[in-house]
Amino acid sequence: MIAVADTVATIAAKGVGLAADAAIGTVRIGGKVVGAAANAVLPSD
Repeated sequence: MIAVADTVATIAAKGVGLAADAAIGTVRIGGKVVGAAANAVLPSD
């Protein structure tokens, strides 16, 4: 039973890590889109 619980905990931790990576990736992509839009709208020096 300990091995099963350990495996479940490991899978859960990996799932949280993947979710965090996905969220960070989405923020980075969103930031690039916002940056590109700002560059397109704002006059360059």
